[in-house]
Amino acid sequence: MLRFPLIVLIAALLAGTAVAESPYVVSPKATDETKTAVAAGRPPEHGFPEIHDVAFTSTAQLRPGTSIVATVVTSPNVSYVEGRVKYWNVAFQQTAPGKFALNYRVPMLPPAALGHWNFEVIARSVDGVEVKRTYPVTYQYF
Repeated sequence: MLRFPLIVLIAALLAGTAVAESPYVVSPKATDETKTAVAAGRPPEHGFPEIHDVAFTSTAQLRPGTSIVATVVTSPNVSYVEGRVKYWNVAFQQTAPGKFALNYRVPMLPPAALGHWNFEVIARSVDGVEVKRTYPVTYQYF
């Protein structure tokens, strides 16, 4: 029944041999070769995307009218970077190969948006493979 697989899973977790989840997400629009390579743990044609540095020059306390100002340095194979909170996203502007910038004015949002959120910085490679970093932010009224 279910007893043996559960024992194997617990033993694997205790021994530290559980398989780690990949930090990469492949776009449904990526080629079959890219999907196969990433599923097998191999890099796609142009390599895995990397986020080398994320620098915020604004506070993590977001209020209506304030700005989110950030720069991102990536591997040269990254063609797109976005910031995402839940279902809201904003594209960073590419300033040079592997360099992206954001200066976004925070709008007035409904009271349901108040609270602590994760701001995800997502970098997508030319092959359609994504990697992300997460930063805590708080949205509050004045």
